[in-house]
Amino acid sequence: MSHASDQGSPGLPAGRGCPWRTPRRPIVLIVDDARENVEVLADCLQFEYDLRFAYNGPEALACAVDEPPPDLILLDVMMPGMDGYEVLDRLKSDPATAAIPVVFVTAMTAIRDEVRGLALGAVDFIGRPVSPSIVRARIRSHVALAEARRQLAEQNQWLMHERCLAEDILTRLRETETFDPHKLRYVLSSVDRSNGDMLLSAMTPDRRQWVLVGDISGHGPASAVVAPLLGHVFYSQAAENGDAEALLIELNRVMFQRLPLQMFMAFALVEVNAARDRLRVWNGGMPGCFNRSGRGKLTLVGSAYYPLGLQPNLGETEAPTELVFHPRDRFYLFTDGFCECEDENGKAFGEEAIFALLAEPGPRRSVQGIWLAAARYHGSDQFRDDLTLVELRP
Repeated sequence: MSHASDQGSPGLPAGRGCPWRTPRRPIVLIVDDARENVEVLADCLQFEYDLRFAYNGPEALACAVDEPPPDLILLDVMMPGMDGYEVLDRLKSDPATAAIPVVFVTAMTAIRDEVRGLALGAVDFIGRPVSPSIVRARIRSHVALAEARRQLAEQNQWLMHERCLAEDILTRLRETETFDPHKLRYVLSSVDRSNGDMLLSAMTPDRRQWVLVGDISGHGPASAVVAPLLGHVFYSQAAENGDAEALLIELNRVMFQRLPLQMFMAFALVEVNAARDRLRVWNGGMPGCFNRSGRGKLTLVGSAYYPLGLQPNLGETEAPTELVFHPRDRFYLFTDGFCECEDENGKAFGEEAIFALLAEPGPRRSVQGIWLAAARYHGSDQFRDDLTLVELRP
């Protein structure tokens, strides 16, 4: 019989979680108050595993937290003081030992005994008297499964680290001092840090204001990585006193030529003239795009363009919608996340609910008020899609 060891090579780190850790034999902890039972199991397993031994419940709990932890525990049910069921319950209640697979080895093989053990978290039952070949086969399978789970957990942890790093980079790329919040109120709510919605705003040298709200297909890093590229085009064109329609042509070209076919963007672009008394509006697949007059009248600007990136050029499209922009008017844009957020019965909030809120006087008409109304309707502020709502003032 041998005790577990984990001696690494000099100068190299060893232990769980290190991709370069020194290979070692799996560790099996055998727990039984009868030494003859321990010896029978040890004779079956000593050539494949490093073994540890405990002869009662408290010893088992102490051995389970030794470093490195055991890969598997063979546990007797009938023990004086603390029986196997209590040991298992305590193992599963401790985060440090909860993931260690436990196999009961016992003469108690009635169905009710197995049901109780499995309900507490045991992975298997082996009845006594044991068959060495069956014991070795089952232990080998459970140890291999535990190792596969451990490797998967490490890989998931590594992937989460990489995703967080990528999201941090994308967030920094999206943050720009070029964004001009002049005459804007807005709320942005994202599913995660990798927001698929985008809001861009800039003043041209001749004092026109461009506001672009975009909803990139999907969400997460694949969508968020597109935003810095489009933002660069947007702000570069604005700084050069560009034409708004030429901006859309360039954005569409960039998306179509540089991105996969499944990547496209519903958008609404608003240009406010220098005098701030007229608007030009381009809507490409965006649901919420409308003007609210000082008297409460809503004028919807429907979609007349394809989303950007779906075809090689904008094609033969209608002229942009032109509106007079009075001092008490407000222009609103929102992405489909607001319309599609659902209540507990799966019923969507809908554009009509937003229109009704905007027609009301008072704080419910504010962008924050509308966001709170959607959150109450959904039953939570944890939405399933990215949400953006923008109010533009003269």
